[in-house]
Amino acid sequence: MVRLMAAAALVTCAGLGLWAYTVHRSTQALGVEVYYELEGDGLPVPQGVLDDPVFSDLPVPTDRPRSLGRYRPPAVAPPSTAQPPVAPTPPAPRSQGSGAESQEALSPAAVQPPVAAPPPVPGLSPRALPQQPAASAPVPTAAPALAPTDFTSRLRTSARIHLLLIANDQETLGSGRADVLLVLTLDPRARLLTLLSIPRDTRITLPGRGQVKINAAYAVGGATAQTQAVERFLGIPMDKYVEISLGGFREAIDLVGGVDVNPKFGFQLDGSVFRPGKVHIGGEQALAYARMRKSDPLGDLGRNTRQQEVVRQLMAALGQRSTADLQSLLSQLAAHLRTNFSPSEVVRLRAVHAYLLERQRTAHVQGVNRKINGIWFYLVSDAERRRLHLLLQ
Repeated sequence: MVRLMAAAALVTCAGLGLWAYTVHRSTQALGVEVYYELEGDGLPVPQGVLDDPVFSDLPVPTDRPRSLGRYRPPAVAPPSTAQPPVAPTPPAPRSQGSGAESQEALSPAAVQPPVAAPPPVPGLSPRALPQQPAASAPVPTAAPALAPTDFTSRLRTSARIHLLLIANDQETLGSGRADVLLVLTLDPRARLLTLLSIPRDTRITLPGRGQVKINAAYAVGGATAQTQAVERFLGIPMDKYVEISLGGFREAIDLVGGVDVNPKFGFQLDGSVFRPGKVHIGGEQALAYARMRKSDPLGDLGRNTRQQEVVRQLMAALGQRSTADLQSLLSQLAAHLRTNFSPSEVVRLRAVHAYLLERQRTAHVQGVNRKINGIWFYLVSDAERRRLHLLLQ
């Protein structure tokens, strides 16, 4: 009986091991299918991406490591072993008494010209003259440590993590323009997730294209150009990106069984009708709910608020899924999804930043709508960009 039980245990362990190995291999294969690195991932920061003078004088937080996100710092040349040239010794001054040359060399301070005394002020004795305070040497401030360039290692520090969600306006990836630009900032120190929607009509300067809407960067250079455009706008590097098509967004909502939303007013779009109050909606309705803006009194800001609402509900639904369920869902979205996350990084992110489903806040880009040469733009001041930089960095 003991031998039979031992044999059964060995068979069970072997079966579990084979199952775990199979799951691991399938997860790896799925990760390879959806994994796409952005051009420039891991390279030093390209010129013109994070060096906007608008942010140059802003303070850098010293209470946490400074992160370069998806970039790596430039290689530092090793220190030279050559000896610096020796400056020639100035000639010794002549003695004022005997005319003989002094054997002592003057210090650098001794060769400075004398400081002239201030002219006398009529009616004021010399002792009553205000004394000039002694110049104090500036106190050096320690530069923040640089966060690890490896993402998993960076998760173990107090550095903030910045993720960019890009959703285009087409059924498939790689075409059209970005319809949703959502920056998620994870703060491990405050244990807080901040969601910032960037209006798609925001006017920026795109290299080689001039003044355009920020979502035009996707049409020019896909997820890479779009990510760099967001980085230039905020002055903050992104750690990771997730790119999903319009069709994938709709399918993801359906795969989790729909989401709950709470319309603030009634409207209809593309055959979907919404009335005030809580309602459960599927993928097709979620698209209409997240995309409508013409009937919203707040325009694109109201639209961004509804997009954040849908994304938060989708994140909550995904957070309740097991790893096996997530793998199944991801395999069905593989044709609509690209990211530079690896499966192991996603698992580690969920473990370290579990608070992101519980503690959240939303932020908005403040600006004005204006028609320029017949095209509507959302104009954002440099002062507002500086505010957002300080909020998220």
